[in-house]
Amino acid sequence: MRRGFFAFWRIILYPTYLHILCAVVAFVCCVPIIFPEICPEPLKASLLHYAGTALLAAPLCSIVFLALAAVMHMFRMNNLRALSQVFKWAAVWGSTWLCYVFLAIAADVKPPVLTTPGMPATTIDTVHSPHEQLNGPASLVIPLSPGEEPIDKVAEAPNMVALENHHEELFKSYIDNSPRWSGQEDDDTFYTKPGHLIMVPPTQAGIPALVHVCFRRLIEGDPLPQGYVVVKPGEAFPAIPEDHTAIPDYALDLGRNHFLLLAWRGSNHQETALRAINAAITATDARMQPLLDEPTPETVQRMLQGRETYPGTTPEFRLSEPLAQDGAYQAELYANPGEPGVILVYIKERKTDKTLRILSMQALYSENKDELFRHDIPGSMPHWVRNTGDVGIANVFPHNTPLFAIKLGPQRQYFEVEFDIWFKPTDVRRNRRLLLRRCYKVQAYEPPATEETATEAR
Repeated sequence: MRRGFFAFWRIILYPTYLHILCAVVAFVCCVPIIFPEICPEPLKASLLHYAGTALLAAPLCSIVFLALAAVMHMFRMNNLRALSQVFKWAAVWGSTWLCYVFLAIAADVKPPVLTTPGMPATTIDTVHSPHEQLNGPASLVIPLSPGEEPIDKVAEAPNMVALENHHEELFKSYIDNSPRWSGQEDDDTFYTKPGHLIMVPPTQAGIPALVHVCFRRLIEGDPLPQGYVVVKPGEAFPAIPEDHTAIPDYALDLGRNHFLLLAWRGSNHQETALRAINAAITATDARMQPLLDEPTPETVQRMLQGRETYPGTTPEFRLSEPLAQDGAYQAELYANPGEPGVILVYIKERKTDKTLRILSMQALYSENKDELFRHDIPGSMPHWVRNTGDVGIANVFPHNTPLFAIKLGPQRQYFEVEFDIWFKPTDVRRNRRLLLRRCYKVQAYEPPATEETATEAR
């Protein structure tokens, strides 16, 4: 009895071997969770249930004994030994965590193919073009129709001018927090500044026609980008010289520190270009109406966030191609998994079934089954965990850019991919499930040319 008491007391004071045992149990329980295919089918649900329970219990038990040991050593006025127990516990579980990471990387398990009737992967045989319009703040594309816009003078911009004159700080807050377009922070083009929008007028004779638009805030007399012609709302357009080979880029002066930069990219037909530029001014100005009606920080936040929930029961996925950079895309998922977890987006080439990109984000959910939450993609997994091919494009777009790139695949030609949308519950005892699958024609990202690549090309 006395020997047993001392043995138990030693375990309380020095539970290192107990930590190792708990770590081994936790690691072993990870195996059927990572490799569920090794479990016999009749026993799979039970095995995964017990494995998940043990995986949660093992570290909890280890933490309890660590706390007991540390407290007992501190009561015995031996703080050094208490600290050593904490270091030993951290070493044991740190080593276990590293082993688990390497096991997960080596496994790289592909999503199982579900054949359940009624699975919501409804449009698997339909290949879509990524031209859908998005609803959230990630939408950088505003379709416009030049219609009967005048060409003798610059369009009025009453909302933007009023905001600039009377609510400059709120206007600045909106502009500074709008989505960015590119990650080239030292590049002084409109592609990199906050508030970037792309207006898409109708094409002329099959020629792509765009109006690139962004806000520019000048500080302490900073110059506008080279080549821009300053114009004011309601005034006449400056005459374009007959020998001018392209439509000039315009900077709309809003009255104080802000300019709206507009660059036409299309045919050099003057009437078409000026109508499209005026339509872009009108469309951008209309976006500012809610802020002018209710000039509060809350309105700015609502305009930046957009509507987050929509009525519905069937998950939906939308993909948009902004048309300014090959291989750069925006996407929104509408879903409500009904429980906490992670949304996983697998982008796979249809012909080879090769995974081109994996994106992830925390799932938004509620108990209301008739409510769908908008999830703005991207949200990339760390490339060192899943996809080492992402190293070269990890920082192509800054943090607040609502764009992701498809790096692998043929460039400058469209090919078919599948977007498999999976939900992985936080509860490790529950299997992940396929929410939907949708197919699109996409093209791969081509990094912009640098001085080095230009030299090599020569």
